Amino acid sequence: MADPQRNIMLSSDSDEEPTNLSELVWMTNLKDYKILDFEGFLLGFQKIIHQYKLSIIQKNESEWNVLSGEKESLSALYTEPVIIQKNENGRFKNISVDELFQSRGSMTVILQGDSGSGKSFIAQKIMLDWASERFPSGHLFVVFCLRCKELMCISEEMNLTELLSYSCSLTSDQISQMLQHSPEKVLFIIDGFDELKLTQDIYEMSAHTHPLQKAPTEVILCGLMRRYLIPESKLLVTTRTKNTVNKLLKGRQKFTEIMSTEIIFTEIMGFSASQVEGYFQKFFRKEYDCVKANETLFTACSIPVICWIISEMFRVGADVTRGLETTTSIYVDFVSTVLEHHCQGLSQSVPTLLRSLGQLAERGMLEQQVLFDEKSVNETVSDPAGGSFLCNFLSKRRIHQETMFSFMHLSFQEFFTALYYVLLDEEESQRKVRELLHTVERGWALSCWSDRDFSMADVEIRHSKLLQPVILFLCGLCKKEWISLFFKKHNMAVSSNTESQIEEWLNQFSLRYQNEHMLFILHCLYELHEKSFVEKVLEGLIFIDLSNIPLKMTDCWVLKYCLQCCEHIRNLKLHVTSDNLKMLQPELYRCKELWLMMDQISDDVDGLISASGKGKILNILSLKQPDNLGSGFCSEITVSVRDEDITLSFSSSVVTSLTLTCPSSVVSTINWVKSHKETQLYRYRRLYFEEKGLFTFLQSLSGLKKVCLQDLDQISTLTPEILSLIQACPSLTELRMNFINRFELDYSLMKSLKQMGWILTVWGNSVLIRPDGKKFTVEKLKMKKIKSESRKGESSDSVSCSSFKAESSSAQSSSGNAELFTPDLLQTGDEDKHEQNTYRFVCPHAGQFQCSLTNLVFVMEGEGEVLYNIVSWDPRLLDGLGQIQPAGPLYNIDCSAGSVSQLHFPHCEIFSEENKDGLAVAHFTGGNVEIIQPLKVTETHVITDIRELSNFVIVWIISKLGIPIRGQVLLFLRMLSLEKKKLNVHLLPENVPVSEVQSRHQDKKYIETSSKCRLIPYQQYSLCCQPEECEVQPMTEMFEHNFGPNYHPTFEVFLDVNIEEVRLGILDKTEGGKEVWNRRRIFLTAPSKGVEPPKKEIEFVNTHGGKLIQRVSSVMPIADSLKSKNMITTEIWGKIKAAEPKQQKMRELLEALESGGDSVKAEFNRLLKENEPHLVDELESGPSRRSPQ
Repeated sequence: MADPQRNIMLSSDSDEEPTNLSELVWMTNLKDYKILDFEGFLLGFQKIIHQYKLSIIQKNESEWNVLSGEKESLSALYTEPVIIQKNENGRFKNISVDELFQSRGSMTVILQGDSGSGKSFIAQKIMLDWASERFPSGHLFVVFCLRCKELMCISEEMNLTELLSYSCSLTSDQISQMLQHSPEKVLFIIDGFDELKLTQDIYEMSAHTHPLQKAPTEVILCGLMRRYLIPESKLLVTTRTKNTVNKLLKGRQKFTEIMSTEIIFTEIMGFSASQVEGYFQKFFRKEYDCVKANETLFTACSIPVICWIISEMFRVGADVTRGLETTTSIYVDFVSTVLEHHCQGLSQSVPTLLRSLGQLAERGMLEQQVLFDEKSVNETVSDPAGGSFLCNFLSKRRIHQETMFSFMHLSFQEFFTALYYVLLDEEESQRKVRELLHTVERGWALSCWSDRDFSMADVEIRHSKLLQPVILFLCGLCKKEWISLFFKKHNMAVSSNTESQIEEWLNQFSLRYQNEHMLFILHCLYELHEKSFVEKVLEGLIFIDLSNIPLKMTDCWVLKYCLQCCEHIRNLKLHVTSDNLKMLQPELYRCKELWLMMDQISDDVDGLISASGKGKILNILSLKQPDNLGSGFCSEITVSVRDEDITLSFSSSVVTSLTLTCPSSVVSTINWVKSHKETQLYRYRRLYFEEKGLFTFLQSLSGLKKVCLQDLDQISTLTPEILSLIQACPSLTELRMNFINRFELDYSLMKSLKQMGWILTVWGNSVLIRPDGKKFTVEKLKMKKIKSESRKGESSDSVSCSSFKAESSSAQSSSGNAELFTPDLLQTGDEDKHEQNTYRFVCPHAGQFQCSLTNLVFVMEGEGEVLYNIVSWDPRLLDGLGQIQPAGPLYNIDCSAGSVSQLHFPHCEIFSEENKDGLAVAHFTGGNVEIIQPLKVTETHVITDIRELSNFVIVWIISKLGIPIRGQVLLFLRMLSLEKKKLNVHLLPENVPVSEVQSRHQDKKYIETSSKCRLIPYQQYSLCCQPEECEVQPMTEMFEHNFGPNYHPTFEVFLDVNIEEVRLGILDKTEGGKEVWNRRRIFLTAPSKGVEPPKKEIEFVNTHGGKLIQRVSSVMPIADSLKSKNMITTEIWGKIKAAEPKQQKMRELLEALESGGDSVKAEFNRLLKENEPHLVDELESGPSRRSPQ
């Protein structure tokens, strides 16, 4: 056969001759050359590629089966797992391997999967399918597979073509031709990205690197990923961790102007139930019934490597139905089976052999090494190729004339590392486990404070992720009931302290990382399989958020077990499929609050919704599907239970809120809504002719209390239906309707309602209809009338109905011209009332005045003294007004001269046309609530006229989740001891006065810094702190509106007293770690000498803490009083109540006092005097310090 290279003849306008073919192909001015014998060129290509394909088929066509020694073809063994692709709207969709490379342009596919999920198997199958011409014709011209674990054996620098030649049967020159011929049809597979040892060198590579430039292997591979080399090609990267890959792809942004590349993120979810069945039906039809009968084992087989292990055990007739509850128990059983069949002729004892394997495995895990040269293996394991037992765990291969060994699968390297740790002597085992836990913990901490671009911190983060499976196996090896038989049989002693080490670590870090790493912690708890410990860990958590994680079948099984161990879970947030929901549903009712994100809300939710009304623990259920989806009968359903009433909210639908007393009506309500999903209601969010049908349906609901209808057309067409609904439902207490266009009053409806004893109130496009009776907490809902003209024919005693204008002609409608003043700060309080700030302003003349501490603006008609302060209140007073929520502190304002005519309340809303109508003012007086429509809402203030002064608070009339507000970050420093100090970090709305927070934390030093940020209520945030040795708790926390009067810290940072500077930042965990308060330097100075010493009451608590723990018996009465005064939260009160014995209750209470500040301590002291006066007298009269023994 003629050499295809000789068929290439080129002509050039240049006089220079190329020195060799490679240089010729990659010359910058290649376009100046013209191929004269193009047909011969293509014929040569085809022959080269045909030979390359044959070599791939020969290499990948068959796979050994371990225990039986038989060979099976890869095609016969292959079962494609479920693979998902995450879309921009947060929705996950299934995608097959064949669909990955349908695009004809440049693209990068990231295939993520845990160890044992089948990533390398898929890479092999792609190579084999291409070589066997099973891929879609014309999509791929040539495929190269770069196995990172093999390439890491290369010590010298290479260029791209040399590296590819190292991995296949082609020469560098042949590869050069192929890459130049059709680069857009070239697929590079980088298999096992985690095996690369990354350094900062990868960022020193130029975006315009020449393909023949030599560099370290990892630099070449990262250059391919970042599109510095062959940017037109297609790329598949398999990895166990995705964060580092993400950063490398983001690091290519400066190159995106040259080449636009589609990036697809996919994840292997494992086998579905039908795929598990299909796998076993290929080889073990009879044995499949045993697997299916064991639900735990069947679920475990959704992991491809577990499926393979079980099938291998079937091949030798092993019993796989006994005692296999955890992943670890399956691996132990497999090792035990191999020992039974291959223990003859062992040159050393089983314990020695297993320790040797474990030592080799550990070295590879710590050094990120999966291939071992023959010399290092012989030094650790004697005769690795000789014994049949070792041959089943260490596979031998020739890589470029060198003998190399690797574990048969990475998961066995992880398992033997854990086994090695528990087989060491007690002291060495504790040391090794402690170092492992510290490495993983450090990686977790760094992940919260990682730079946007790749850095060496990412290497540690990735390494910690790769070590996590070792911790899982350690947890499983602690379960002595299942594992002990294996150890006893082979006369192996096991470290007894590993379990306590692991449990202490999990208990501590479950509180710090209850969102980012919660799924891993749940898997650890499952492997431990200790019900009482699982319950202890989970009951200490306030919120578990797994909504950003697509749950695999095994994840759901683990979560189900953990839920079964607990009486209840406070708050759980999940992203589930219909299959997930079927598995989890029996246990989800244990959650007090449950938030489910579903790609499509289906019939499977009916049972959950029904359970919420049948006396179950579940009392708040939120079902949501991602935005912009065309399927499903509505995008969001919320169900809440209170006082045996069920409230259903349907978003993106007509029915916005229904409250029912009859739980059986719930499912029928949902069915009605679903039956209309094909109508214009869902396409245009309007009801049109369905409105009357809806009212007829509502009349049939027994016990209906509240109805809220969204996006209606005109009220005049609905008057008969409204009146019929009120007559048919005697239980109805409220009917709200929001109209598409500006509301036009129907006076016949108003007259009929009045005759029936109902009143109608109008606000813009909204109408509220409710009974006019004194039996309600809110006597009536008033609407301020702003320069409106009385309508003709409207009687003076008719319903309050006004047409409001956007602006007022009142004297001052803006806060920008106010005269700034600093009020007198009065400390008020006595023995029966905790200390608080009262502000005093003596107004000299008429005008507009703004308080420098609270930003309140007073419009004065003349001189007068104004006293105002923030007071404690119960936000439930707003419950009778629908979904109105507090939007600021409650101010008590008094002016004896009555000269205040207008108030401007500061708000924290980020002002826009969409939300400017969402704010109002609530006025509390005489047990009633008056909702005042503001004159105007500016970017900073809500402006309203007032008639009388008392308690005022701004409120959100339209509350939308996911909308950011203006927030602030406040810092307070306190000395704990001569060695330690604590920095309290508060996340608060911007309209909370700093002076109020300071007054509650007078024993701490306020540290001024730039505090502004944007926060989203009910999102999860984390605090990042450097230096890393500072301890932060909790690691994540939900931001909630806290308008006082108590201000507990969101985060606490414990640090050594000699640390004078830290760097702090706030990350939004819901949005993948986006910085919302950019990291900055914070200088920590000791509290000034001028700070007053603690008062007697505070000193009493600080001094006698130990004795109070031992002697206070009235903990719960005191906690009840503090809770009633909103000085401790319901969550803290619940922890105190649940704690046993009473000493632990007191410890929990003291911790709450510490975070609450001096005012809470003072109140505790007062309550203690009331409940146990003799104890207080004894402690105050005795020595303040315990005398030396």
